Amino acid sequence: MAQIDTMEIPDSVREDLESTENVTGTAFGLKQTREEGITDREAIVVYVEEKRPEEELADEDILPKELDIDDETYKIDVQESGDVKMLEQAMRPSEPPMEMAEAEPELEAIPPSLSRKEKWRPAPAGVSVGHPDVTAGTLGTPPLRTTDGRTVFLTNSHVAADSGDASDGDDVYQPGTYDGGSSSDVIGTLVEFSEISTSGNNTTDSALVEVRPDHLQSDIFELGSDLRAFTDAEIGERHTKSGRTTSVTNGKCTARNATFNVGFKHGTARFVGLDVFEPIASGGDSGSLIGVERPDGFYGSSLLFAGSSSLTLGIPMDAVQQFHGRLEPMTGRELVDPDDMRITGTAFSMSLNAGQSAYRWSGPWHDRYSVDFDAIPETAGGWVSSSVESAYKTTSGVYYRVRIQNKRTNASVDCDVKYAVRR
Repeated sequence: MAQIDTMEIPDSVREDLESTENVTGTAFGLKQTREEGITDREAIVVYVEEKRPEEELADEDILPKELDIDDETYKIDVQESGDVKMLEQAMRPSEPPMEMAEAEPELEAIPPSLSRKEKWRPAPAGVSVGHPDVTAGTLGTPPLRTTDGRTVFLTNSHVAADSGDASDGDDVYQPGTYDGGSSSDVIGTLVEFSEISTSGNNTTDSALVEVRPDHLQSDIFELGSDLRAFTDAEIGERHTKSGRTTSVTNGKCTARNATFNVGFKHGTARFVGLDVFEPIASGGDSGSLIGVERPDGFYGSSLLFAGSSSLTLGIPMDAVQQFHGRLEPMTGRELVDPDDMRITGTAFSMSLNAGQSAYRWSGPWHDRYSVDFDAIPETAGGWVSSSVESAYKTTSGVYYRVRIQNKRTNASVDCDVKYAVRR
């Protein structure tokens, strides 16, 4: 499909269309039909919560079939959006199930302890995260460098900052509280976030969380690619995301320059300048980075934040960076201490009874890394050993099965298992 140039819809036209009952948003994109699905025909798209036959509508609520703008005639395509809202994990399911891309069969053998909803150190993008007052969303990106030199990751304001009700310096948990996260699971601190207004236009729902470099992996879970750069979404192109709830899914960008009314806990907020995708997300996927996979890496285009069972909404990364300043992806090499070219940190902590051995999985690690593990006793007089018993390679990376043994037969021990990564 040839690249489609996005048209600017005049504000007066949007206002007329959006004043119609049942309308949730407008955009410029591709016409969709029941028979053909997504076509390659351009249209001004008007989204309605529920499509109804014209005979059931009042005359003033019947939308035109086409519009003339700047001496050009554009078809109007009415598409059903459903109830559009932020995609934080709800306390209970509220949307009908969606058909998602299937997980890779080989990943089914990975133990449940390695799910996206567990604690990860270092954490890849695509796992559970959240402010203490929020259920859970998604850790959106590998580490980024801000213009003032901080190491951060990106997610939504409604995930890390409770839609703006939080304060700078608040802790952020990984995993989020809905997934069992607590004060012992702090991964970073909130340093910047947008506030969600219910009285004016919003351009972004985003937050930056400052972290230590050894708390993050440079990979995106189950994609195994470095975040190379940011780019614009292209209408008709297939995009991918890796999220807490629905894992890796993909779908086409169907429209851009969209305006939508989005439901939040504190009311309805109007967002402008959005990207629209096929339904690729569910509650808890908020904060995921949407983008395209290319031979040299992953290119992020949009920050996922809202949607329904019919569509997914993303904020263009250009709008995110207009708010936060330039965000530079950090490669795995940049995360390494230049003195010894190693990344070190704590993989997990545990307690062992006298003479006990235990096994834990750690991963996924990119196969370009060499990973060593070392158990350090926290109990005075403790003696602990560690060894890698096996490795399990998948397309998302390598998982190591680590054995930890308490060598003391007469006393229990607490220990931290450290990792050291070399490229």
